Amino acid sequence: MIKEPDTLMLIGFMGAGKTTVGQEIARQHHSHFLDLDREIEKKAGMTIPEIFKKEGEGAFRDLETQVLKNAQTFNGVVATGGGVVDRPENLAVLKDSPATLIYLHGNLESTIKRMLAEGQRPLLQERSVADFFALWRERDPKYAQVADFVVETVGKTPERIAAEIVALFSANEDDLAVTALRSQIDAFDRQLFEIIASRMDVVLAVAEYKKKVGMATVQPNRMAAMKKALKTDFKGTPHITDEMIDQIMEILLTTAIKRENQAIDEG
Repeated sequence: MIKEPDTLMLIGFMGAGKTTVGQEIARQHHSHFLDLDREIEKKAGMTIPEIFKKEGEGAFRDLETQVLKNAQTFNGVVATGGGVVDRPENLAVLKDSPATLIYLHGNLESTIKRMLAEGQRPLLQERSVADFFALWRERDPKYAQVADFVVETVGKTPERIAAEIVALFSANEDDLAVTALRSQIDAFDRQLFEIIASRMDVVLAVAEYKKKVGMATVQPNRMAAMKKALKTDFKGTPHITDEMIDQIMEILLTTAIKRENQAIDEG
């Protein structure tokens, strides 16, 4: 069994949910929580934007390194800032850290969604998606380099992510690799259902159009053509069989027809 750490440190890109997940872990585990950005603000006596404006990024990074060093033996959960891996001094601290480091890993799309949900729209407006992607690609290998464990966050609630992290330390050491892989599978499953939900939104838009122009709900030729095209595209892919395509498309098409008919009747 993996030894439960005295200090659990969360790292990851901005918007990964480090603070929210860290607070949830502390709640579930009845432990203490420390947010590095808040500690920096306490030490400086001003907010982070004020530090950048009045003293510059260099001063902020100096404070960040000091606070990061002091947090290595904090008895509880620590949430770091997204840019903590940008400075070589910080990377050195993290590599030699007695804390257990968890990388909260997501994709760019989920990160931007989370930032919008957290009200960080001004920050998003300051950078283009291309800028965020470049920064994410630059930082991703650095997070992975120092992390003891990587936990996938896409499509998961903070409560679910926190529970997975807590469960790591009740797992058999031999099972950890499987646990990590299952975490990835869970993330993929949630992405699949998010896509299906988005697909159904488009289905309803199609239903409105069909109703407007008097088009038939069921179009067998289009359905058959779609199945044929998918089988051609995935021919030779060992994990995607013709039978699987038939079964999945049948479920999607049956559900879509039902929702279209409901929407038309309700309208």
